[in-house]
Amino acid sequence: MVVNATVDAAVFFLLLGAAVLGVTAADTGESAAAVDGDRPDAVGTVLATSTATVNYSLAPGARRANSEEADGVSGVRFERTAGPEFERTTHGSLAGLLARAAVGTAGFDDAPVTHARDDLRAAVRGAVASRISTVGLRVDAVWRPYPGAPVGGRVAVGDSPPDDEAVDAATLTVPTGAEPLSPRETRDFASLSGAVADRTVDVLAPAGRMRLALRDDAPVSTFARYRYARLAAELNVSVTGAVADADTRAANRRLASAFASRVESDLRARYDSPEAAAAAVSASEVRVVVRAWDAGRRGNDADATDDGRTPEGGR
Repeated sequence: MVVNATVDAAVFFLLLGAAVLGVTAADTGESAAAVDGDRPDAVGTVLATSTATVNYSLAPGARRANSEEADGVSGVRFERTAGPEFERTTHGSLAGLLARAAVGTAGFDDAPVTHARDDLRAAVRGAVASRISTVGLRVDAVWRPYPGAPVGGRVAVGDSPPDDEAVDAATLTVPTGAEPLSPRETRDFASLSGAVADRTVDVLAPAGRMRLALRDDAPVSTFARYRYARLAAELNVSVTGAVADADTRAANRRLASAFASRVESDLRARYDSPEAAAAAVSASEVRVVVRAWDAGRRGNDADATDDGRTPEGGR
């Protein structure tokens, strides 16, 4: 199952990419809350077809950036860290919002590149939890360019299933906007690694939108410079000149080149052939996995009111 995520036009420097434009899902309203929490397929349908509007703030990211600048980490400072210019509202399918939060909070070694989308992640979790019962249910939205990659993002809603429970699962995918691999990019490990690195950087910092962001007013331009500064620090490369010129394609090429050798080392260690490695690459999509176990039925039965609704409004 594939669902398209909408674009948050207000903050385009962290978008998923042009390919994710246009939500086709309709808001199912109250019926979303009525889904039985132990039916992963039904919950997956709710995530794909129900929409929500969430409000969030970029201010925590600005405050974190200034803290890092004071410690000599980022070299980027926000003149202001609060105000209406930091407030955002976005709308989309629940699956699309989960994907956006997973990508927006992605980073290296489980640490976000920036914290600009921390509040979005919390708001999306709340929106999903308000639509489905999470008793005996877990939803994970995961973006990772390949299994075991050092970079990725995850948003989870609900508790992890117990080790001794049988678990049912359903999976849907949301495109990130990164292009699928072409045959010529999978002929050898070097070509494949370069392609994966290119797409990873493009998801983390879409060149077209970052260029517009760098030319915008603060705080948008400051967030863009901060994001590039953090990526450059993670990959031990300088993109200062390219960022100053708003030459985001050049900046992204330098970042991808620095990352490619690490990707190649990983893929060679994990896979016997470029073809096998290419089959495992998933930079172009976020996987949303719904897992359910028997506690969902027991929890729903125990918590239901006389009319069949849980105290939270689910069924």
